[in-house]
Amino acid sequence: MLQKLRNSSCLSRAEDSLKLVEEKAREYSILIEDFLSKAPGDLYASYTGLGYLPASILYWYLHTVSSNSKCIIGEVEETSLHLLPYRERGSIIIFSTEEYSKLIPALQAIRVLNYDYLAFSLTPLDDRLRALLKHYGVNTYSASNPVEASLLLGLSVFHALARKYRSSLQSRGLRLAKHSEEGFALVLSSLVEKYRGLLEELADSKEPVFITSTRILEPSAYTLTYSLRKNNILAYYTPLELLDTTKKTLLVLSSVEDRVSRECKTKAPFSIHELILNTDPLEAAIYVAMLSYYLLYPCKE
Repeated sequence: MLQKLRNSSCLSRAEDSLKLVEEKAREYSILIEDFLSKAPGDLYASYTGLGYLPASILYWYLHTVSSNSKCIIGEVEETSLHLLPYRERGSIIIFSTEEYSKLIPALQAIRVLNYDYLAFSLTPLDDRLRALLKHYGVNTYSASNPVEASLLLGLSVFHALARKYRSSLQSRGLRLAKHSEEGFALVLSSLVEKYRGLLEELADSKEPVFITSTRILEPSAYTLTYSLRKNNILAYYTPLELLDTTKKTLLVLSSVEDRVSRECKTKAPFSIHELILNTDPLEAAIYVAMLSYYLLYPCKE
């Protein structure tokens, strides 16, 4: 991992690959925007695995920019078992990275309960599963790992909502729409450059790293934890409320959450490390997921 972080040619190739991911995300964003424009009733943002990231972006974006929107977020099995049977008819968007044993029974229940839905899933290798997903009208996609899948769907949601709500929140909506139009792939190199020192320190760590965040960045912190562990770094996600500040800790925060940073550093000034995103909180999750994507990018080291 250390060699990858210092490999400029690998970073350039990763940027080109991310451009292709973002092109596919723009295609999916049209489906999402169209579904949201017609979706009746309450909206459920549901997910399996690292699909938590796009579901969370959908949830936070809608609650921030649209006071009239009611969006409920939940893991797909929990949603289909404990919410949908007891609610009035509504709409559901599902973001699945794999986990077909949860996804397919949920789709069966959603069909029986007559909910409108839009579903995305990683294309399975098994022919029978592919046929089942086709039967349920699921949009399948290809990705090299769950983090890439999560980022693809997260970008899809962000581009759809940035376009749909470009006139909301005055200049903020326009700024987010502009960032969406410019694209995120082009900033991967500068992003890795900015946080290279921190990532190298984590890669060199001989002790476990405990990653924590506020709720809005929890899903992207999960993707970072996943990527670090796949690089043989002992990384664990811990909710902020349960954090043991005597351990080596990485705070994943947006710059507006400086209160959290101050409090943690007051308790443990020598064990706290920070990944601070100086950007709008609604897009900060995308940047963390991009770093996670690069940590898993396959290049010869």
